[in-house]
Amino acid sequence: MLTDLSWLDIGKPFPPPCALHRLERYKENKEIFEDNYESVYREQWKRIERVIGNINDVVGYAVIANYQKLMSIKTADLAIGEMPNITVSDDAKQKVIDDLIIDTDLQNYLYMSALDLSRYGDSILMATADGKVDVVSPALWFPVVDQFNVRRFLYHVFAFIYLIDANKKTYGLKVQIHKPSEPSECEERLYELQGLPGSFKIKKDLTKHKAMKIQTNLDTCPVFRVSNMLTSDRLFGIDDYRSVDSLVSELMVRISQVSKVLDKFSHPALTGPSTALTWNEVTQQYELKFSSYFTRDTTDSPEVKAVVWDASLDANFKQIELIINQLYAISEMGSVLFGDISNTAGQVASGTALRRLMMSPLAKAKRLVNRYTNPLKHILCVLAKSRDVEIIPSDITITWNDGLPDDPTEEAEIANLRTGGKATLSQYTAIQRLDKMSSGDVDAELSMIRADELDNTAGSVPPLEQEDVYE
Repeated sequence: MLTDLSWLDIGKPFPPPCALHRLERYKENKEIFEDNYESVYREQWKRIERVIGNINDVVGYAVIANYQKLMSIKTADLAIGEMPNITVSDDAKQKVIDDLIIDTDLQNYLYMSALDLSRYGDSILMATADGKVDVVSPALWFPVVDQFNVRRFLYHVFAFIYLIDANKKTYGLKVQIHKPSEPSECEERLYELQGLPGSFKIKKDLTKHKAMKIQTNLDTCPVFRVSNMLTSDRLFGIDDYRSVDSLVSELMVRISQVSKVLDKFSHPALTGPSTALTWNEVTQQYELKFSSYFTRDTTDSPEVKAVVWDASLDANFKQIELIINQLYAISEMGSVLFGDISNTAGQVASGTALRRLMMSPLAKAKRLVNRYTNPLKHILCVLAKSRDVEIIPSDITITWNDGLPDDPTEEAEIANLRTGGKATLSQYTAIQRLDKMSSGDVDAELSMIRADELDNTAGSVPPLEQEDVYE
């Protein structure tokens, strides 16, 4: 880990050696998410050679099962698929919050952040001085922490390599340094690098030791880190991919093996007497003419027929099923989230039943959004400050949704029980909400309903009036 800024001194390698493993992991996970499996799993598949020898001789082609990408997307869907309800008690401040959510496109940035959280284990959110929100790749983030407390950040350093001269192939390094104890400004530095990509060293300081100070005019550090899974002795979060990496690579090999076998035996092979063959003078080979008729004088004479392959792949399929079940368990995603409803006996699960089947992924999504609550409050306060509105984090209430579809039938039944069978919705509102009609369309629809009711009652015999009884 980095405990000071000495790694930016002249002659020091970049990236710093302590960050190489983390950056390599980010690169691999990015390749996996973008379906570039070949560069990553070429090394991973060597583990399978302990059983099958040379994998390239056994597997004709790789079957890509991008479970990790699907896992990231589904996690983000459950956590951020529905925008949380963000409220404050003051109506004027609530209007500012509502405007900020729309103007900053907050939900889309939170969704991107949730994808990074699953892929990389960390997500970096940044509030800019002009009232915007941004998501920065953690591959550009080099935190400097207290050596006695890894959860105390001394600096947030963002560094990225850029090309200075394409002809000379010279590269530069742009660095932006945020100090949490001095949030009103940040520092920018420019360096020239020497060497080739992957083995750079800092050659000289292009800022001439006059670091550029940028005024942020903020009272709070604009950099917010959200982590997937942290422990007391970890600086960086744990991504979702590493726990299922070996299972996914094994699954792809098993499926590829089955595909290789099925492909090999998909071409029919025939058996029969030698008299069925004719010599081809052109190819100098014996051939079987399918349009010909082959006689059998006795039942003992061999017949021309296809060779039936009776090998069994049951053991391989059982292994695949076992691996998939382990994926469901270890990834905390379950089977229902990926469309496996085999245990529902063909019935559509109700809202309550669906939540019961998805307890594990919902718990995972809940754990994730809980990590967003406090940073999101502070981000909104920083953004409101840019509009000259003072809001403190304790004034903001955030209620997260679970991302699952609502069950109108269950909601109606609950409302019916809670009100003792009394109506909770007018006919006007029900038509407008369920049929997505405008006010004018609803008025026209109600008029037609009233007209139909009058037509149905026209011509019917009116009820007899009870005669007055006089004593």
